[in-house]
Amino acid sequence: MHRASKVVSVPTFNDVSHDHVLQAIAEYDERGADDFLEHYGFGSVREHLLWHEEKSYDAKAILGVAHQYATGDLAGSDEVRGGEDGAAKTLREIGFDVSADEAIDPDAPAAKAWRDISEVGVDAAHTEWAEAAREVLLVTASRYHAVISSKEVATEVQERTGIRTKQLMHHWIGSVLGKVSATCAANDEPLLPSLCVNTAGSVGDAYAVAVGAATGEKPDDGDDHAAQERLKCYRHFGANDLPSDGGVPALTRKLAATRGRARQTLAAERPVPLCPTCHTQVPGTGICDFCD
Repeated sequence: MHRASKVVSVPTFNDVSHDHVLQAIAEYDERGADDFLEHYGFGSVREHLLWHEEKSYDAKAILGVAHQYATGDLAGSDEVRGGEDGAAKTLREIGFDVSADEAIDPDAPAAKAWRDISEVGVDAAHTEWAEAAREVLLVTASRYHAVISSKEVATEVQERTGIRTKQLMHHWIGSVLGKVSATCAANDEPLLPSLCVNTAGSVGDAYAVAVGAATGEKPDDGDDHAAQERLKCYRHFGANDLPSDGGVPALTRKLAATRGRARQTLAAERPVPLCPTCHTQVPGTGICDFCD
């Protein structure tokens, strides 16, 4: 007698939207990584990382929980494919930045004499990382309108110093860049951390805080301030392709596009002023052409 094989329905994730993923990310932040992964039955292996607002998340776990927000059914660990053609591809298609985990594996055979942050101490490690970050940012400043991602800086400072950590980047990169800002301010230099941006092309909220700590004055708009500081960096540190007119300050292309779309949406939603008498649109003068 042959037993009928069980038919397993594999999720397609077609119903998962950008907003469903944001809901999963919000829950991840609220619960914390360990509780989130344990609650939904996902392991701690982070084959691919989803990046959002300078934080990284397990791409498979986020997609599986986003499927629950979309359909009511959790897509478990064994139902979410890994690799470049799995969760990473799906999340990229709906507008998220996903990359292979390039973090240094503490258990990998050492190619050089690595030191763990626990051996060095947090303060000492952050100081060494800040010195390395300054050098990385000086290279970035040598190219007009160049920027570098927080993820790239985090990877590079660990490589240059030989000090590694299992802690997620967003827990410590702000402290490191804050030390770089303090050094720049002490040297009467433009702030090199203005060159470091997140996946949205923004310097993030931590930048304005670091500026306030370094200079005593916190800017109202960190990205506008950073645009001005970046231009000062290109000029001060001698960018090799600086225009003859000295260049202009600029937001990153990604952030400028985002802000442009936001302005268009706001303009479209703004109510049209109507004359209370004849109900026609009132021109910019504020005086109705028909009822004056």
